[in-house]
Amino acid sequence: MMTTTTDQAPDVRFSIFPSGWWDEAEQVVKPRQRPQQTQTIGWVYEYIISERARWATETLRAMLPTSTRQQKQAFKALHFEYATFSGVFSYRNARCLVTRSPFIALDIDDLSSLDEARELQQLLIHDSQVETALCFVSPKGLGLKWIVELPEWTQGLPFKQQFEALRRYTGFHYGIDPDKSGSDVCRACYLPWDDQCYINPNYILTT
Repeated sequence: MMTTTTDQAPDVRFSIFPSGWWDEAEQVVKPRQRPQQTQTIGWVYEYIISERARWATETLRAMLPTSTRQQKQAFKALHFEYATFSGVFSYRNARCLVTRSPFIALDIDDLSSLDEARELQQLLIHDSQVETALCFVSPKGLGLKWIVELPEWTQGLPFKQQFEALRRYTGFHYGIDPDKSGSDVCRACYLPWDDQCYINPNYILTT
């Protein structure tokens, strides 16, 4: 039975999925429909600022001028883990949602530069109406992943309506349109390296 998490505590969990590999036919195998673990905002932050994802992120960005879209997608599938921030899943499918989290991931693409992404990051994390849990630059360096806590004015709505409310809010206040594919509760969010990733202090891991 699905349950909904409302306590926005540091230990709220969601699913983490593994990267893929090449098979004998030199095809990318994607075992990533089944999660390898559940984790927290604090864990993802520590992962993103560590060296674990640095090589993959820098290599992908170096590929951008000369690689095809298919090559870039295959590289990400092989080398990046990803999260479904909106909940814990037994399988990456909306019907397999086990526990809903209080988070939604807004994917902002097609910015002009890394500098523009950093400027927007500062605006978003200081938003007075929407609380940021985590905010980091996307694997390509030309976008942002804005992981937000569900505002009170979205509580009780179905997921797609919650996402649409936040998408419209972002468009109205910042003139940007998050990727509409984020309206899927099981939407994947790759975890790149970003040593300037922002984390809400409420979610910092303590020992």
